[in-house]
Formats: sequence, structure tokens, C-alpha cells
Amino acid sequence: MYDFTTPIDRTGTGSIKIDFAPEPVKGSGLVPLTIADQEFAVAPEIRAAVKEAADRGIFGYTYADEAYKKAVFGWMRTRHNWECSDYNLITTTGVVPALSLAVAAYTQPGDGVVIQPPVYMQFAHAININSRRIVENRLINNNGHYEMDFEDLEEKTKPDDVKLMLLCSPHNPVGRVWTREELKELGEICKKNNVLVIADEIHNDLLLDGAEHTVFASIPGMAENCVTCTAVSKTFNLAGLGCSNIIVKNDDIAKKLKEINGRFGSGLVPYFSRAATIAAYTKCSGWVDELNAAVGSNFRTLYDFVEKNLPMIKAIRAEGTYLAWLDMRALGLDNESLEKHMLANGLALDEGYVFGENGGGFERWNLALPKEQLLSALDRLKKAVDALL
Repeated sequence: MYDFTTPIDRTGTGSIKIDFAPEPVKGSGLVPLTIADQEFAVAPEIRAAVKEAADRGIFGYTYADEAYKKAVFGWMRTRHNWECSDYNLITTTGVVPALSLAVAAYTQPGDGVVIQPPVYMQFAHAININSRRIVENRLINNNGHYEMDFEDLEEKTKPDDVKLMLLCSPHNPVGRVWTREELKELGEICKKNNVLVIADEIHNDLLLDGAEHTVFASIPGMAENCVTCTAVSKTFNLAGLGCSNIIVKNDDIAKKLKEINGRFGSGLVPYFSRAATIAAYTKCSGWVDELNAAVGSNFRTLYDFVEKNLPMIKAIRAEGTYLAWLDMRALGLDNESLEKHMLANGLALDEGYVFGENGGGFERWNLALPKEQLLSALDRLKKAVDALL
């Protein structure tokens, strides 16, 4: 049994979430529910591996050696039933930098890149900073269940200057774990229209209530037309170690990414990231199972609380990630007023509008935290809503 109940004081560590929280939450002792890292302690097996690495006393340049690759590919095989040990493995400093590198590698200025809002805001950022054009294939909110609009995707990918699609799977922030059938249909449309798929699967291990993640590249016929972005950061709470694993079957596609990664990145594996990744992927499967159970319990707590006390708010039923998506449009506040009101009541949240126009009026909650901290936040939410009635 691992500990997912003990609060940890992160103040004074440079934490983006804690030390750079917005006022008046900053310094209040309240935990923000913003940045997608966890308030849970890292698995003891990982801490032991990092300590052992530190004890060697030299922190020099490190590459993805055979032990590292074996751990990464072994996890994909055993956890996701994906045999990719003969694929190219490209390491970057994170999935967000990898998205920007991919946009730069596979498109030209002015080309269109498809995204599915409301979606992780860094997707749009990766397109904009590279002077490419955002092409929106908006998700359909079908009474709280988000679905892909395949008819619209077919039309949006037809133009010759639409070259790339950034796929979020599982989806952040709406919590969908796409079915194999949905991914297959998306993939067939993109292949037909010569659109390369960049699959951000960073949340692939974070699954709820029996949901099963399908690696996009594992679907027959898709591996040659995609780039798979993974990392230990979300699953094992290692975002601060700055390392991700980009897996590519097609050698020509991999070559382009390696070239631009060499220009703007390095291809190195941070010394402590190597030790942490090997330990995570070889020793911590049980820890992940317990993490998902703890997060699942938090989701149920949130659903029950909202249904009982705040029926005007709709909590979207998540299938994956540790990120809850709450529809708060019934409160009648515009985006700015909603943000200010929540902050005034001690709730630092990720505002829905940053994920796209169709995210306005929603709030994203990070539920990877001890239950007592969640219950405190829910009490503050009730007070905030009661003040409006």
C-alpha cells in the first residue's frame, strides 16, 4: 500500500502551482487545483533510484542507453499491449516542446494544423509560435459526453495546406479516452487527406473505471502516419525532471524530428530522469494502479458532492486523466467574473476559456491530491456558489 493521503508542503521549492499561485490563494496555505502535477509523493522506488544516482556523485551528459530504451519499450508492451521496440525513440525535454518541434518539422509557415478544442492550451501555442494556422475541429458536447465531429474533420483536412493534426489522447481537459473505433476513423480520414497525426498520449496510464487506452500507432495501418508523444511526467509526478519519449516507426518521419530536435534541443536524457524513468517503468506498476484508484475515488467524491449540493453545476464524467471538467455556465458569469469570483473564494482553477472558445464557462480541476484537500476545495466551491444565489 502506498500513501496517497498525506499532504506535502511544497512552498519554497519554486513550484509553479504553489509558489506562483495567483492572489489571494498564493501564500494562503490553500492548494491550487491548477497546473497538472500531483500533490502526491513520488513512488518510493523512484526516490530510491534517484538517491542512488545522486550518491554516485557525477551528473554528466546522459543519453537514452539500452537500459533506458528497454524500460520504455517494456512498459509500452506490458501496460499498453504495444510492441514498439524496433521503433525510433527520440527524447525531448517534454511533450510541450515536442509538439512545437513537430509543428516546425512537418509544416511550413501558413500551413494548417488541426486541433480539437476545448483542448490543452499548449496545442494552440505550438501552432501560433511557429506561424502556422489553427484549424479547429471542435468536439461536440452531447449532453456532457464529448464526441468527435468526423464530418467536420473530413472537410477541415481536405485542403492541401492542412498538413498536421495534434491529437490529445486521452483528452485534456474533457477526460475522454477515445475508443479504438473513434481513433481508427480519425486515422483513416487523416491518411486519406495526407495529414500526419501527432498523438499526445501523455495521460495514457491515467485511466478510470475500467477504461482502456488504445495507442493510436497500434491500430493497423496507423503507425506509418503518426508520431507518439509519451512521458513519465503525468503518471509518476516527474514533470520537474524534464524528459519525454517520442516514439516513431517511420524512419523518414523520425529523421525530420531528430534533425530539428538536434537544432533546438539536444536529445539528451537528464541524468536523474534516466534513473527515475527506468525505476518508474520497471518497478512502479502497482503504484500506478493505486494512483488510479485514489484519483477515481476523488472523482466519485466530486460527482457526489456536486450532485447533492450544487445541481446547477454539471461535472463531466471523465474516463481518464486526473483532470475534472466542470460546466459552470448556469452560474451566469462571464469568463472574467467567474475567474475572479472563484479566486476570491480561495479557488485557483484552470479557466475553461484558455482551452478554446467552446471551453468558456467551464473550469478544470486537478484531482491528483489528498482527499482532505479536495473536500476543503469543494466546501469553498459551495460557499462561492451560495454567495451568488
